[in-house]
Amino acid sequence: MRALRFHGPGELRLEDVADPRPSPDTVVISVMACGVCGSDLHFLDGTARTGHVPITLGHEIAGVIDDPASSGLRPGIAVVVTVGASCGSCRRCSEGRPNLCESATVIGIHADGGLADAVSVPVAAVVPIPTGVEPAAAATAVDAGATALHAVTRTAALQPGETVLVIGLGGLGTYAAQIARNLGAARVIAADIDPAALDRAALLGADDCVLVEAGGSLGRSVKMLTDGGVDVALEFVGRAATVDAAVKSIRPGGRAVAVGVGPEPLVTLPPVLWSNFEYTLRGSYGSLPGDTERVLAGLADGSLQSPPLARATLAEAADAILSLSRGESPAMGRLMVIP
Repeated sequence: MRALRFHGPGELRLEDVADPRPSPDTVVISVMACGVCGSDLHFLDGTARTGHVPITLGHEIAGVIDDPASSGLRPGIAVVVTVGASCGSCRRCSEGRPNLCESATVIGIHADGGLADAVSVPVAAVVPIPTGVEPAAAATAVDAGATALHAVTRTAALQPGETVLVIGLGGLGTYAAQIARNLGAARVIAADIDPAALDRAALLGADDCVLVEAGGSLGRSVKMLTDGGVDVALEFVGRAATVDAAVKSIRPGGRAVAVGVGPEPLVTLPPVLWSNFEYTLRGSYGSLPGDTERVLAGLADGSLQSPPLARATLAEAADAILSLSRGESPAMGRLMVIP
């Protein structure tokens, strides 16, 4: 079969590899769509590392059961694949936080992923796609949707009536703005450097849209817009400047949540302001069991919409993904690779 293999920063090659085989704990999925996440781009630009190379990237996977082995699943069922397999026994797992498992195996990072014709995945990671949900849209629920849901509902613990700022309206931010709206946020503010992303956010229910411009202060703009700041600021970009902007956008007692992945060290407010105003900054990573199912249910009933989807074939994908990693083309929602 064909697989898009990562050999190191800037090296992505379409190669012929052996067909995957099932085992007592795995099934083989024929891939119908696989999303390209920001973390994939960080592997390619050298700011993050996979468990080994070469490896097949891709962890937002939708497909059909090809070889169910002894799993009891029916061949031909349309499914998505949750991202990580936790050990179930480490301290983090015992605390009910398997997203922070000390020895997790993540598809597309530690094991071959879905940028291929087929992939072998743990039986426990398979989630059926509800009737009526397109596979490419369903694939975005696995990471973009589930990660946003975890950030909004658990890490930020958003309450009805609170005000929310969403910074970065890509795949995750698009979901976060909708989830905040659905949870009863009194006001959802979207901020991005791309006017088209803000137009989408407005259509999905954002109450205010703020265009982030060079030299401007997003924090000041949000505080003026809200008469003192938001209750929750969610950052989905992964830059030090945008995390700083999130912190500077919250009211006294407010919470900023950093979800975006990036290598830059943070420089933000002096300790006296953290103390005097009881600000909170938390990181948020991945999702918990059941989150993917909740997002899929939202896609099925229409309460959630997937980000806009650009499509590329497996043969075209290397050029498209490398262009994204070099910043040569804008990241509009999610690039989906369709074998």
